[in-house]
Amino acid sequence: MKSIYYLMIAAVLMVGLALAAPAAPAQSGGTSRTEITIESLLNEMIDREAVAQWPAPAFVLKQASSHDRSKNDPGNAVTWHSNNDHEQFLHTELNEGRREWVIMEDTGPGAITRFWIPLDPGKDNQTIRFYFDGSATPAITAKINELLSGTAFVRPPLAFVGWNETDLRNQLKPDFKAPRHVSGDLYLPIPFAKSCKITLDSVPFYYVINYRQYEADTPVQTFSQSGYHSAQTTLTRVGKALLADPDLTIASPSKEATLAPGQEVALDLPAGAAAVRSLQVKVDPQAAPEVLHSIILQAGFDDEPTIWCPLGEFFGSGARLNPVQDWWRTVGADGTLTARWVMPYQHAARVSLKNVGDKTVSVKLSVTTGPWKWNERSLHFHANWHCQPDLKTQPRSDWNYLEVLGRGRYVGDTLTVFSPVKAWYGEGDERIYYDGATFPQHIGTGTEDYYGYAWGMPDYFSSPFISAPKRDHLDDREDWRGYTTTSRLRLLDSIPFQTALRHDMEIWNWADTQVDYAVGTFWYARPGARHNREPQPSEAARPIRENPGEH
Repeated sequence: MKSIYYLMIAAVLMVGLALAAPAAPAQSGGTSRTEITIESLLNEMIDREAVAQWPAPAFVLKQASSHDRSKNDPGNAVTWHSNNDHEQFLHTELNEGRREWVIMEDTGPGAITRFWIPLDPGKDNQTIRFYFDGSATPAITAKINELLSGTAFVRPPLAFVGWNETDLRNQLKPDFKAPRHVSGDLYLPIPFAKSCKITLDSVPFYYVINYRQYEADTPVQTFSQSGYHSAQTTLTRVGKALLADPDLTIASPSKEATLAPGQEVALDLPAGAAAVRSLQVKVDPQAAPEVLHSIILQAGFDDEPTIWCPLGEFFGSGARLNPVQDWWRTVGADGTLTARWVMPYQHAARVSLKNVGDKTVSVKLSVTTGPWKWNERSLHFHANWHCQPDLKTQPRSDWNYLEVLGRGRYVGDTLTVFSPVKAWYGEGDERIYYDGATFPQHIGTGTEDYYGYAWGMPDYFSSPFISAPKRDHLDDREDWRGYTTTSRLRLLDSIPFQTALRHDMEIWNWADTQVDYAVGTFWYARPGARHNREPQPSEAARPIRENPGEH
């Protein structure tokens, strides 16, 4: 059966892109041609309003990875689900007598926004080099494991280890020792004006690089070590902002209610152009975990339904009420769930909680709003949920997170997986398509790599960019029974799309079994956007699974 994605694309072509929002404003008319610099990108990273607007200057988000190069035909199940995702590269070359393996090469202007690797002790002496704008001299030379673990010139939170058992701030302590066989994550924005080439001095292992490609005439100041050192004040300020404890105080309006099955409590927000600045739900922790699944956050902006998502995936805790904090959300063990997504609207907005379960629960809903100047770049916030219980792991398949028709930007997701067996479930790669592509522009190297950890061994951690609350079987790091929840928040690596977006995740499990998948997806779009995720109240009302016994 044809994917709804292709049917939607056909519809777009037939109606002349009628549902795609107005074309991006011409950069030469009215929109500032401010130069892109490391400092401008850092400031954008912590600007909560920036993601709620169509980007200016416009860009596409591209990806370079070590994905299996035989994945070239979606119709060939053998190669499409092959798993040789390491030791892949573009080509080799000689530089000053050195043989170097090229892992990313593209023309600018652009900016690297995310770089992930597994920290393999065998690569401790591997050197990475960044060449910009055709120069034969690298602007960055470093040991790759040091650069991506935050022990070279880039420090946490812009480079860190994706494993912590608390939060990222512990990695700033002098006595912190990074464990091996985990991940390194680099989020320092690295701009370039004309071109970028990244090489290694030996065969690569695994890697995923996300980078922006701006319109051809966008002015960009290429990264240099002198420019990096000149930006220290901004780097320090942004680092502190990323790691600061957020203010969890919510003013008004708010409502408290005891919701019987089927009941709803709603807040009508102030009329006129405005934006939700923070949203908080308080639940009785004794009602967890069921309340996280059966209480649905709903919202509509300007008479369009935009949010339908259970509390667990919306706030990033998944099936259990375990603390977690990222740039957009905070979950407390006391049942206080806070979100900081900026949600603009032009005329009217309504936010509600609905009980789709079979038990009466008490809730409190609070929303803070502030002014917003609505214009042709403003976007509505969307959060959708897709759940499939008893998903067969054989034969292997691509499981769809979301398909959108319209113009907007994809900004993150939270995945919850329930497994009845110990075997690792996350070998599957993301496949992301946008703007009519029939072959994915993004192909990754594994579900855990997409979510920023590695080796199928996360414990629990909080960072601005990736987060995971405690999973069910921490006593055995290779025991994946029970629930696991992981989130990826896209601060600078959001994916703009002009007409459509489709996000799939490959189901690739080491066991022939059945698992439950549930994902919350977060995206912004111009009014009129459509998607394929209808509410699933029956799935949300299903009882939380018991922790399985020995298998």
